[in-house]
Amino acid sequence: MKEKRTKPLKADLHLHTAEDPLDDVRYTGKELISKAADKGFDVISITNHNLMTFNQDLFSHAQQMGILLIPGVELTIQRRHVLVLNPPPHKKCSDFPSLSKLRRPETLIIAPHPYFPGTYSLNGYLLEHIGLFDALAYCHFYSQMINFNLRAVEVSHSFGLPLIGNSDAHFFSQLGSTYSLIYAEKNLESVFAAIRQNELKIVSRPLKHFEMGSIANRFLKMKLRATLSRYRPGKIFDSERWEDIIKKAPLVNAKQGIKISLYDAPDKF
Repeated sequence: MKEKRTKPLKADLHLHTAEDPLDDVRYTGKELISKAADKGFDVISITNHNLMTFNQDLFSHAQQMGILLIPGVELTIQRRHVLVLNPPPHKKCSDFPSLSKLRRPETLIIAPHPYFPGTYSLNGYLLEHIGLFDALAYCHFYSQMINFNLRAVEVSHSFGLPLIGNSDAHFFSQLGSTYSLIYAEKNLESVFAAIRQNELKIVSRPLKHFEMGSIANRFLKMKLRATLSRYRPGKIFDSERWEDIIKKAPLVNAKQGIKISLYDAPDKF
């Protein structure tokens, strides 16, 4: 008798909202959650720059929408971006050696767009500190001819690190362009364990060149608006209360899944 395959969780763990202090995103965290629910997502994380956008109201709204909202942040460490999901309380991180203090089973550290052009990509810092990372991200912004993810794929294979599909969305049109199907129960511990064990698939497609041009144009305009606008404070999460929130709001579980390989990505996989 064949084992019944569990339906995977549709997940995107790198998303930005209007609460982001560095980017002029046009939708709030609550609006993002509603949009993600419309698109069939089961798990998301709002990862604004250097700011935790997570509270009881957002968590409850996500639960009502059938979504597990995982607290997250995109930290700037030595001028490089690092995703930290469910960071521990009262832990400061100013450089890569101190990033090791954040490592624990309940926290996931991901290298976002590590080899994309730009001063905030990890580039050489990734291999120098490879032991600090639980996974590498495969970002949506690529085409059949231009794909800065390919070096991350090589590093993933060389070091046995999982590769997870995230959109890094700043616009609603990017949501759903690249995401992951994770074979796990619908809770933080199970999702993180499944990622570490590579029990996931990446769902993605290359963008057409006009799509890349349009996104780049909108992104540059957004950055200009953000530079000219005043700082907008976001809703800061009290990390001590995360475990209490989880206990008060258990989510529906799915059966344990099995390991499957990546698919629906460029032939270089």
